[in-house]
Amino acid sequence: MKSTSAGAEPNAGNQKNIIRFEDGIYGFESVKEFVLLQQDETQAIWSLQAADSPYPSLIVIDPFLIFPDYGPVLSPADLEHLGNPRKEDLCILAVAVIKRELKDSVVNLKSPVVINVPGKTGRQVILEDSSYPIRCKLFRSGTAGRD
Repeated sequence: MKSTSAGAEPNAGNQKNIIRFEDGIYGFESVKEFVLLQQDETQAIWSLQAADSPYPSLIVIDPFLIFPDYGPVLSPADLEHLGNPRKEDLCILAVAVIKRELKDSVVNLKSPVVINVPGKTGRQVILEDSSYPIRCKLFRSGTAGRD
């Protein structure tokens, strides 16, 4: 399943760009509405930010740009929760933790954030595939990639 464009750039001041997460995001279950803010011109780095507050704000990336073999399989229950969207309507992002020492930065490939773009609903899922790590090194020997 490939990532798709998140559509027009959402912003906190625009109600139509709010993405609803019924279950919240892990660690922030009480926050249900987020916006996706573009952080760079390549559309590779985004900020998933609470719609009514500057916090929480999570850095999310397009994992397919860095890990081209990434192939998350969503469960039927997760797809149903998202409204059974078409595959091309999904945007799959991975939460990244950027460290002061860039070489120590990690990305969570086990629990991607999945957005039904036209439905404006999202869900952070836990993939059944155990080969995807929660803390995958983002950079290896100065380049992005899996250890």
